[in-house]
Amino acid sequence: MLDQWLEINKNDDMSFVFRLINIVETTTPEDHVKDYLGQEILKAYKNIDYLKFIYREEPQDKLIKYITEYVLPSGKNQIAKNVQQGDFGEILASLIVEYFMGLTVPIRKLRWKFNHERSMFCTDMIAHNTHGAIKDIYYYEVKTRLIIRKEQFGNESNYITVNAYNSLLKDEKTPNEGIANFLSNYYYEINDYDAASKYSAIVNHPERYNRNFELFFVIEKAKYIDAIIDDLQNSHPTLSPLCVTVVLIDQLGRLILAMKDIVIANAINYVYT
Repeated sequence: MLDQWLEINKNDDMSFVFRLINIVETTTPEDHVKDYLGQEILKAYKNIDYLKFIYREEPQDKLIKYITEYVLPSGKNQIAKNVQQGDFGEILASLIVEYFMGLTVPIRKLRWKFNHERSMFCTDMIAHNTHGAIKDIYYYEVKTRLIIRKEQFGNESNYITVNAYNSLLKDEKTPNEGIANFLSNYYYEINDYDAASKYSAIVNHPERYNRNFELFFVIEKAKYIDAIIDDLQNSHPTLSPLCVTVVLIDQLGRLILAMKDIVIANAINYVYT
């Protein structure tokens, strides 16, 4: 489905110290693509079988109230707007990574929020190879921006690429297998001991795995500037291998706002049909 909307272009410019991937729209997303995104956003936040189990005997307004007040960020203030944009970017990043890169994103992290108006803590996303034993692990910092400007990070002001890299570097300097630790505990609780052992091995023996570092940016196309890539190059990043993926979407803000009604419509359709 994604290839009916997006196209991936790998940049072969060897002057960068990182690999650069550009993803662009081939067309404005049509209704069936938006409906697909709405389904995936709903599934990213909630197990849809849970929604059917809880709300199939309840009136629709109860389901809509739940989705609005406990699931989707409201966008009613700047913090909630930032969360709304950030969540959309993380969900889209996971779909792109699985579809175009053929990797497995092992957890829908947003399902475990306690507050729908706040971002989820921990590494934005991890992925690993799909087939066979886990050998390659990818650590992601995902940022979504409707405008581009210098942003603060500690005492420094840089474009988002440098600040995102600094966040990834900061995580790498501390024990950062929080997602793998959660997955190990989760699978143990549901008696899947093979999966629990698989993810605990990442926590206890991270040196056994090929570690890859990924910066992922979802940006309003009209606001993109090449300076964000130059800024990162000039900062001399040391994490390796490092990949930078830039996704340019026209009318990104409008698309994010449109998703609320589409997500609710998908929830109603699934629960009551």
